[in-house]
Amino acid sequence: MILEAKNIYKTYFSETFLGRRSDRVKALSGINFSVKKGEILGLVGESGSGKSTLGRIICGLDKPTGGEVKWSGKKWSPKKSKKCSAQMIFQNPAGSLNPKLTVGYALREALAAGAGLRPGRIKNDKIRNILSKVGLEKINIKNYPYQFSGGQQQRIAIARALALKPELLVCDEPVSALDISIQAQVINLIKKINKEEGLTIIFIAHDIEAVNIVSHNIIVMNKGKIVEKGPAGQIVGNPENDYTKKLISAVPVNPYYK
Repeated sequence: MILEAKNIYKTYFSETFLGRRSDRVKALSGINFSVKKGEILGLVGESGSGKSTLGRIICGLDKPTGGEVKWSGKKWSPKKSKKCSAQMIFQNPAGSLNPKLTVGYALREALAAGAGLRPGRIKNDKIRNILSKVGLEKINIKNYPYQFSGGQQQRIAIARALALKPELLVCDEPVSALDISIQAQVINLIKKINKEEGLTIIFIAHDIEAVNIVSHNIIVMNKGKIVEKGPAGQIVGNPENDYTKKLISAVPVNPYYK
């Protein structure tokens, strides 16, 4: 097991004008699961189910109220780690890319950080090489993010994450902001990266059809809890939980998925 979540809780508090805590929202309640090296684990559920909060905790972008994340059997804190062990791909690629940086410079910074070098020592051929992994070897690296389509921007964001040589890639709704034809292309790219790089991936989405296509195993979440988990074919082909059945029946068929 490369990653283990042990009894993860997350509670958000709202404060009154006097600075006192009042209402609280339980985003996660007792989450337990593990991920094997090279596996694609799908987290699926409606908005508000807690799946994105869990992804942020795994990447160290948020702290759990209780419980812990273990990396290869040891308590893991991505922020304290010398290595960029986990990287996150966000839903909105335009918002995750700096509009003031050219694509080439953004990738040069990431490649330099991953290799422990200065950005000036990263040559353009290395930038082209990382872009080729996401199918963008022919783009103009002197262009800015706004000069690319949504699908291209998401591929650039994935390339930037790969440049840091992570052991885990957390994809938080990476296709929901894209056209349905582009969604299938990005999903196929994620599957290709997993196969060729052996990269462990957590794929978060509300679309159980997309999760089924890309994942080896699936966890279904509802109101901050895990309601069902198992192999993808079993969860989608023979669901036991009523909530899982509703998710399956509510998803429209995307003709571009294969």
